[in-house]
Amino acid sequence: MTTTIVPTKAVAALLRKELRTRFPGVKFSVRCSTGTAAAWIDVSYDDGPTHLQVQAITGRFEGRSFNGQTDSYDDNGTTLVAGDGDEMPTAVRYSCDGIIITRGYSPAGHLAAQRMIREDSSMRHLVLCDEHGTLNGHHDLTDGRAEDFSAGGRCWPYPNLSAWSAVRFVLERVDLTPTPAHQ
Repeated sequence: MTTTIVPTKAVAALLRKELRTRFPGVKFSVRCSTGTAAAWIDVSYDDGPTHLQVQAITGRFEGRSFNGQTDSYDDNGTTLVAGDGDEMPTAVRYSCDGIIITRGYSPAGHLAAQRMIREDSSMRHLVLCDEHGTLNGHHDLTDGRAEDFSAGGRCWPYPNLSAWSAVRFVLERVDLTPTPAHQ
């Protein structure tokens, strides 16, 4: 069986298509890095699926993975891709060394976090944003008592909590896809 090598730019196109199919209504930016990181891909998006949901898809497109323990790359081998009709599967090697995922939050995401804090947190009085979803400044919202902050069954482990940190903490495991994806 021969192996087809898919260059990083083609991997980015395949990944973009897969993410759009899997999470309709979410706008993903899928870009190849440049220079010494040319075999890396950056994926960014606002709101939408959780980081873990996106990582479950992106991980299938990584030909190698960086191993921090050995400060080197581990080869992920080849992937069998089903053929059309009666065609045999094809062995594919993706030329992508890693995929960086960045999830941001829009004003609608900020408002979703505010609702969750009011419904299920130990500090329901916290105000993260105004009625338009504009975050409050970068100051500590809890006067140094954030170690008492919990939401969704999880506790914040640091003494200070900004609105920006609270949004990410509260929404980390929340799927904000317009029509949540079925897995």
